Amino acid sequence: MSKFLPDVADITTGKLDANAAVIGGEYPFFTCAPEPSQIDSFVFDEDAVLLAGNNAQGNFHISRYNGKFNAYQRTYVITAKDGYDIDYISYSIEIALSHLKKIAQGSQTKFLTKQILDSFIIADRDLQAQKDIVKILKPIDDKFINNNRELMILEEMVKTIYDYWFVQFDFPDANGRPYKTSGGKMEWNETLSREIPAGWEVGQVCDLGEVIAGGTPSTEHPEYFTSEGIAWITPKDMSLLDGKYIFHGGTDISEEGLKNSSAKLMPAGSVVYTTRAPIGYVAIAGNDVCTNQGFKSVVPKKDFGTEFVYYTLKSLEVHFKNVGNGSTFSEVSKETFSTVPICIPSKEVIINFMGKVDKLSDMQKKAQLENRKLIALRDFLLPMLMNGQVTFRQ
Repeated sequence: MSKFLPDVADITTGKLDANAAVIGGEYPFFTCAPEPSQIDSFVFDEDAVLLAGNNAQGNFHISRYNGKFNAYQRTYVITAKDGYDIDYISYSIEIALSHLKKIAQGSQTKFLTKQILDSFIIADRDLQAQKDIVKILKPIDDKFINNNRELMILEEMVKTIYDYWFVQFDFPDANGRPYKTSGGKMEWNETLSREIPAGWEVGQVCDLGEVIAGGTPSTEHPEYFTSEGIAWITPKDMSLLDGKYIFHGGTDISEEGLKNSSAKLMPAGSVVYTTRAPIGYVAIAGNDVCTNQGFKSVVPKKDFGTEFVYYTLKSLEVHFKNVGNGSTFSEVSKETFSTVPICIPSKEVIINFMGKVDKLSDMQKKAQLENRKLIALRDFLLPMLMNGQVTFRQ
């Protein structure tokens, strides 16, 4: 037995333009973007499902929020009627997002019309059966959200330490005091056009480790590609990254694919960096990986460690974008990438930095790995629960 969405939920939309967002505003402002922005006023104070009503590719983002918020005029605000669980409604819509993408209207931009939502069908279960389903799925979602919060906090901690030590040059001196602020000697460097701590040197990106370019196996050989093989990363995979570690992309390659291409296998801890289409995505390999030709990657020397290399490359984004060349798309060559000048800290400071941040980064890696397992479990359970393939004992 089933019902139409308006039978189980109230459906409305926001009233504002997307440019109504206010940076640092007090309330979430839900648009059709994956993440909410902020705004200074609220219209809704609800436990609601927020569903994007338009998207260029038809990827309609869905989220949950309980509290005060505002919404864009093409964002649907869906609340449960009596006898229906809002999370159950959310899961019912989520499992059908691929179908909604297919039936969405529009050519340049895909739209979910009110008529489409009004005809959307939800399996009609009694309230307890809805709650039984939610009781299994919600803890998985909650753990995933908590892990993401932990990842944000950890990333902010590590980034702050790096900036404090290697941008502001306030690493601990011999007495444990901030070096530059406490009057540590600084020297002007002509190559970098700035002052750096006395005793530090100037080097190039290639001094951090071996620079490796990627490659793509021939698509004329489907046996070179597989769903479970050697991790092979593309810039598109980097655009979907939900942390600083990357483990696999959308497609792996086979041993034969690796042998018959210019791709090179790099060990866990390598830092992969997109140098075309677009320039500037950076991640740490969580396991052995290779990349396509849109990358220049660094296998760090032990003297520097992965974290220092990662944040140093991250800090060079603007520079790399400025030195990119190309008619079809901008690209940074291996030579240019390798010879960008950088500041080389003393070995003692690098060792101290690794001692500070390696444990924090390991916690990030573990949280991301757990999230991968949570996503896999959720993707396995969601369709089975919603389609009635799993039953509950009374």
